[in-house]
Amino acid sequence: MNNLYSEFNLQNIKCASCVSKIENKLQHIEGISEAKVSLLEKTLSVKYTSENLDTQVVAAVESLGYAATRDKTAKAKMRLGLSVILPILIGLSMMTLGMNNLFMPDYTSIFGYSCGVAESILTLLIILFAGKSMFKSGINGFRTLNLNMYSLIILGVSAAWLYSTWVIVMSYFFHHLELSSVYFESALIIVGLINLGTYLEDKARANTTDAIKGLIALQPNETTIIKDEQEQMINTNLLSVGNIVKIRPGERIPADGVVTKGESHVDEAMLTGEPLAVHKQVDDKVIAGSINTIGSFLFEVRGVGADTVLSEIIKLVKSAQMSKPGLSKLADRVAKVFIPVMILIAIITALVWWFIGPEPRDFYAVSTFMTILIIACPCAVGLAIPVALMVGLGRSASKGVLIRDTSCLSNIDKLDYVLLDKTGTITEGKPSVIAVETSASYTVKDCLRLIKVLESKSEHPLAGAILSCQPDIQADGVVEDFTMVSGNGIKGKINGKAYFVGSSDWIRQELKIDSSLFINNHFSQVFLADEHRVLARIDISDAIKHDSELAIKKLRQNGMKVAMVTGDNQENANYIASQVGLDAVYANCKPQDKINIVKTLQQNYIVAFVGDGINDAPSLVQADVGIAMGGGTDIAVQSAGITLMRSSLVGVNDAITIGRAIKRNMQQNLFGSFIYNVIAVVIAAGALYPVWHILLNPIIASVAMSLSSITVILNALRLRKA
Repeated sequence: MNNLYSEFNLQNIKCASCVSKIENKLQHIEGISEAKVSLLEKTLSVKYTSENLDTQVVAAVESLGYAATRDKTAKAKMRLGLSVILPILIGLSMMTLGMNNLFMPDYTSIFGYSCGVAESILTLLIILFAGKSMFKSGINGFRTLNLNMYSLIILGVSAAWLYSTWVIVMSYFFHHLELSSVYFESALIIVGLINLGTYLEDKARANTTDAIKGLIALQPNETTIIKDEQEQMINTNLLSVGNIVKIRPGERIPADGVVTKGESHVDEAMLTGEPLAVHKQVDDKVIAGSINTIGSFLFEVRGVGADTVLSEIIKLVKSAQMSKPGLSKLADRVAKVFIPVMILIAIITALVWWFIGPEPRDFYAVSTFMTILIIACPCAVGLAIPVALMVGLGRSASKGVLIRDTSCLSNIDKLDYVLLDKTGTITEGKPSVIAVETSASYTVKDCLRLIKVLESKSEHPLAGAILSCQPDIQADGVVEDFTMVSGNGIKGKINGKAYFVGSSDWIRQELKIDSSLFINNHFSQVFLADEHRVLARIDISDAIKHDSELAIKKLRQNGMKVAMVTGDNQENANYIASQVGLDAVYANCKPQDKINIVKTLQQNYIVAFVGDGINDAPSLVQADVGIAMGGGTDIAVQSAGITLMRSSLVGVNDAITIGRAIKRNMQQNLFGSFIYNVIAVVIAAGALYPVWHILLNPIIASVAMSLSSITVILNALRLRKA
């Protein structure tokens, strides 16, 4: 068995530290090739190299103090009444009674002592019940030396309970301590507020997956198929390859397929971002999730379930959402040392207050110790990157921009040079033959027949134009010793005679011949030659896309230089450049020339490369940001960090714009939450007390901690309108 995959639901994970610990633990288990945790969805995805290791995964996760299960319905649901309302209600009741002198117990008396002990036991029971999951995770964190957010919380809450119980015992048995200030109510309210914060976070997080939910919901529940010439309604999940499906106006297309009868206009905006409905007729492809607008048609199912374009988009987006851009790795490094450092700061602060603080010193020491531990919880820091990715990547996918590799976001806001391939990027990519010029002894028909025989084995975009020219002339003949010379042309033998098809430079270099057919014009030129002379020149033109000029203008307005790099001749390249307004042109480029141009520009610029062909793949990898056009080859799509679902060049500007918005949001979240934590810890330690006598209350700290996480989520949700 190879490439085995399992997904688990996780419980008790709260911050980036939790994620890092689980991933590091699992990646050291032999047989696991990859382990990724989604903090927002609280899921774990594991890939195995040879055999299923689910049992070892669950054991490893549990050894860290968390829980993992394959059961999709096993996600823990918080019981608001018992986990939130009960501790807060009891805590507020204790606080209210404590404010009234009539109800303040005298712990030095037997009655007051009995009330204090009852209060202590009641508080302990409620804390253990309402905070069961956080105590389990926090204690395991201490036991395994893998401290997490809950380790901080239980340390603070335990300190409050122990101090309060100590005050009661010492007041009764030694009488010299007559302090009535205890923290039972604070401990209860803190547990309740943290549970409430977790509940609100989970509710807010649910909104971050709206875009993915929207994509999943694109598939209809029922579908009409044609069977034995009769219409039959079935559940969409029962569709299989080969079924004939009938689509009426307004219906969603349930699977990928090819139109077999009828025609219509299909709205693919949710998948490709293309605002205009696309005309579909017989032999055209349709994709699952798109909406039929007018007219009815039949199509044959070619892909269902996980084999559809829609499923592939969802899978790519989910994978990207779990990836780690540069900023996320920074957050992981901070999280590794953050909790131990906060515990150390809390201890040092408590000791300072204990030895040199004002009376009652023990009260202030415990108060600051609790407050620092609670407000320092790095929840917001851990959520900063994942929540921005979850919302941003979902939003970009709904607009036809698939950010497959989030590492490209590190440079996307610094881009200052965009290199564009010509064919299929600036132009339609569907060139057509304009003219055929032949030598005196050959007819157009003879030359086209020969060149079609050779081009029938070629995958070059211009080959299609030649093969579709004058359909009545067939490619009759067999090619022997066929050879493709990358970036130059092709050669082979027909009836024992060698022929060459390619550019003028290559023909000259290969055969050492010249011809009157070698002239300069702004068309793409393909030459046919035998070993002795040039037989024909074919002039080919590729129409410029209607929105290329506008797209390039927008890129330049955004401060980027835009250039074209193409294997086409200089004349045609210059003509295209003059039509769309480019800053520079690189013509007659082979694949190795393209990548060398990228490398040269990278010495002074941050470079994006946009292409769609096999020969663009090396440049897409080399560039700081690689963008593959919709409809491009598989290798181009796999080589690029960003894939556009539509072939419009406007999508490049959209991709850069939303990529910049995502990075900006990640930076705001990460640095905002980090600065928030630093300032909060300084205030909690008592920095404002010497001048203004302001000391942060532990209850306020628990509210502030939860609000920081919710603020990060709300900021990320702004990306839904990016």
